[in-house]
Amino acid sequence: MPIARTVPFLDLHVHAREPGQTHKETIETACAAAAAGGFGAIAIMANTSPPVDTPEWVRFVREKARGLPVSVYPAAAVTVGQKGEALTDFAALKEAGAAALSDDGLPIRDEKLLREALMRANAVGLPVLLHCEPETEQCEQALYYIKQTSCPAHICHVSLADTVAVLRKARREGVPFTAETCPHYMTAAFGKMNPPLGTERDIEAVLDALCDGVIDCIATDHAPHTEEEKASDNPPNGVIGLETALAVSLEALYHSGRMPLESVFSLLSENPAVILRVPVPGGVVTIETDREWMVEPGRFASKSENTPFMGKILRGKVVSHHVG
Repeated sequence: MPIARTVPFLDLHVHAREPGQTHKETIETACAAAAAGGFGAIAIMANTSPPVDTPEWVRFVREKARGLPVSVYPAAAVTVGQKGEALTDFAALKEAGAAALSDDGLPIRDEKLLREALMRANAVGLPVLLHCEPETEQCEQALYYIKQTSCPAHICHVSLADTVAVLRKARREGVPFTAETCPHYMTAAFGKMNPPLGTERDIEAVLDALCDGVIDCIATDHAPHTEEEKASDNPPNGVIGLETALAVSLEALYHSGRMPLESVFSLLSENPAVILRVPVPGGVVTIETDREWMVEPGRFASKSENTPFMGKILRGKVVSHHVG
């Protein structure tokens, strides 16, 4: 059985749910799930309860992450309370240890505020991770201001063929953006998501964009929820993904013959590290690329079980992970 060795992966889009929602996940359990999936570092989003929008909350996240086997990079909120009305203190957040800025979960609809945020973030040297909703329309708006200001930004969780077309045009024009997609947008899956899961046309467009560099990296958008929440009449959006990301990515890109193995690894490691402006995680991950396994969430390290691949047979498994 083929065995591949690679550097640990980096997920620049994880919801660890701490502070405030530790019944769904904690920074510790998110890191355990990340390690099980071959990740050596994760960036965790600010849309907690309360949001991570002050230096004090950034320091709280960093303290919670101290001593864990996976490096944690806090993303702080772009706007106060993630309300889209006033910008946070970017310089103070960076000094406290924020590695990025994001109001993920909510788009920044105020055009003047978005423009100002891009310029201020660029001035202090923090990447901005943008949630675009509605996806294609807001992506077009974001790219307009990225081009106008020449301030780079990152587009989160691309899922639609129409959005890929917008990104492809912007890439030809030299707009300084990067973009991610998620494993659940790369193959048939189920679950309530935002942005929603795509059609076969959307999946093909996303895969083509990964292969030709229009989309730069793979991130999980790991979004834990309880079984009760997901079974309710109005379930929250989101699925977990840290422990299935590698196998789904291998199936969609490597086992399908679309991409060499090392290129898939780059989408999960070097490329997101460049976007986040941090080192590639140290250590070694050993992977059996052809090892088949069934997705059984009860065996996961995550607190939550809301996977879109429940009961599915996946191919590709992390068999050891040594932190560097």
